[in-house]
Amino acid sequence: MGLIRNPRALLFTGAIGLASLLTLFAVSAPGLSVWALALVPYWLALAIVWSWMWGRRGRTPWMFVPLALVLGTVLLVMTDAPLRARFALSEPSLERYARSARSDYVSDRWLGLYRVDEVEKIPGGARFMVTELTMNWKRYGFAYIPDRVPDPEERGYEHFAGSWYIWSDGP
Repeated sequence: MGLIRNPRALLFTGAIGLASLLTLFAVSAPGLSVWALALVPYWLALAIVWSWMWGRRGRTPWMFVPLALVLGTVLLVMTDAPLRARFALSEPSLERYARSARSDYVSDRWLGLYRVDEVEKIPGGARFMVTELTMNWKRYGFAYIPDRVPDPEERGYEHFAGSWYIWSDGP
């Protein structure tokens, strides 16, 4: 029976698609959010259901569609494609704001596709906090520093692309 004619198959494939979208969104910001932990039991339940259906009904052609979605998701996560794509779409807004940032503190605004909690003017640029709390108890964001390379004594900077750095704050 085909995917379209089998409501359970269609529902299961939709559940895999939802898990994939949520996973791709979770990894599209620097650092791994604690919310990503909520996806672990969801993925585990889907794997158990898929295994049960595989054993009960045998190999049916539609069962390879969810498998392809999972493999595609893993490939995108392993290559950092969600982070790079979301950043590429947000970079013009972030850079425009970084160039005009003042020394005052700004919070809770959308710049591109990122909800920015903090914007801080730093020597030679600005930095943006885009995550609240991650699994390693740090907060992550982006730093725009076009005129210099951060001194090694300035902890928490990792080069990302061009004049952009991933910045972390915390223990």
